[in-house]
Amino acid sequence: MTCTARPRPSTIGRTLAAAAASLLALTLLGSSLGTAARWSDEAPLETRAVSTGSLGVTLEPVRVVHHHTDLDPATGTVRRESTELTGSAEPLSALAPGDTVVVTARATLDVEGTNLTATLTVDPGAPAGRAVVPRVELTTVPGAPVPSPGPGPSSWTVTGAHDGAAYDVTVSYEVAPDPAAQDTTVEPGPLTVALTQN
Repeated sequence: MTCTARPRPSTIGRTLAAAAASLLALTLLGSSLGTAARWSDEAPLETRAVSTGSLGVTLEPVRVVHHHTDLDPATGTVRRESTELTGSAEPLSALAPGDTVVVTARATLDVEGTNLTATLTVDPGAPAGRAVVPRVELTTVPGAPVPSPGPGPSSWTVTGAHDGAAYDVTVSYEVAPDPAAQDTTVEPGPLTVALTQN
């Protein structure tokens, strides 16, 4: 009986075979045919458009009327008269005690914004306690919400609920009956209607 011995692979041969197998595995993993492809997916996040609010006031043309007392020299009758001054550039002079100049304008508010609050302020432009004493009134136009009293005189607090609402602003300048008011000149500053964010 004949025995033939098989030669054993050398250590170098085994190392080369292992390196070749590793190289083949890396090649397969790195190719598109291998298992290295990454899966992915995406879905859009549904969001709503974002926009800023607005704050503003629009005034309609101003009306000015002078209420005064006249004495008819022929009959001696005293009567209350009103003279329309709208659009007149002539200054008022020689006003008597009790004479009143009334300025009116309609203000429309633009208060658009979530949680937006603002203060509507009417500045008559004339200091109180002088020859001419200003009085400010705000009248709600039917259908408009009534504003809350504001933090200061002649001011009101408004919110987004007042957006688009209209209000009649009336400022009355009345000549005081105080004798010290005689022969005085009053130059009121500009009458302003302001809307300021709180």
